[in-house]
Amino acid sequence: MLYFLYVGVLLKYDTKKYRYFRFTPAEKYRRKGVNMKTLVWAHRGARTEAPENTLEAFSLAVEQGADGIELDVHMTADGEIVVAHDDTLERVSNGTGPIAAKTLAELKELDFSKGFPRYSPARIPTLAEVFDLIKPTGLTINVEIKSGITVYDGIEKKLVRLAEMCGMSDRILYSSFNHYSLMILREIDPKVRIGLLYNEALIDPHLYAQHVRADAIHPYYPTLMVPGSIEGCKKSGILIHPWTVNDRSAMRNLIDAGVDALITDVPKVALEMLGR
Repeated sequence: MLYFLYVGVLLKYDTKKYRYFRFTPAEKYRRKGVNMKTLVWAHRGARTEAPENTLEAFSLAVEQGADGIELDVHMTADGEIVVAHDDTLERVSNGTGPIAAKTLAELKELDFSKGFPRYSPARIPTLAEVFDLIKPTGLTINVEIKSGITVYDGIEKKLVRLAEMCGMSDRILYSSFNHYSLMILREIDPKVRIGLLYNEALIDPHLYAQHVRADAIHPYYPTLMVPGSIEGCKKSGILIHPWTVNDRSAMRNLIDAGVDALITDVPKVALEMLGR
């Protein structure tokens, strides 16, 4: 038996009968007594309707009824934590160059409404400003640490201190493709919640998550169709937060499989799929 991933659906090729058939997660993983509630986390806010990673996009996600937001953080030249996905400015703003080379004051002069002119001017938010916006709502904040292409020395300590200062420590789950950065977070504060970001299929991701004492995995969603991935995490108590799930059929499969949260660019669609 051979397995192939195709547009988010695991296909099994039966070498004896020479045929393909669909694998439906719900058929394998729906078990009596399992909490099937899936949360919706807005990826960079409601980014298909407002400029990504801005207060406007996060406010819209709150209005639409999202359960959480996902955002990305970088550090400025003067040591401030700001929210943006890329380490450079060109794609989403009228600026140029790396974020790390700019002070917060310089970044605040730029317009981050690129592609959404009706929101102009949109400013890059600090993480503290996002905390102020989200704190009254009760939403979870998934903070992705972008310490990879550019390494931000000391960002982990700044994040922990900022969360404590803003009274948001228990509302945050940190994630990163840089798993060492997550280990540094845990050394600073053993109570922080961490999720392991990855985009290639892993064998038994729950075992790796247990090894590094992670609370969750944050996989590129098609990799969850590898046999045993979802089941192993559920049995081990590892939360499953796949990204970036925008396709309706993939949403349905993952909701039926009982993943804990969908990280999506289209929270309104995901909420509709959940009947909310």
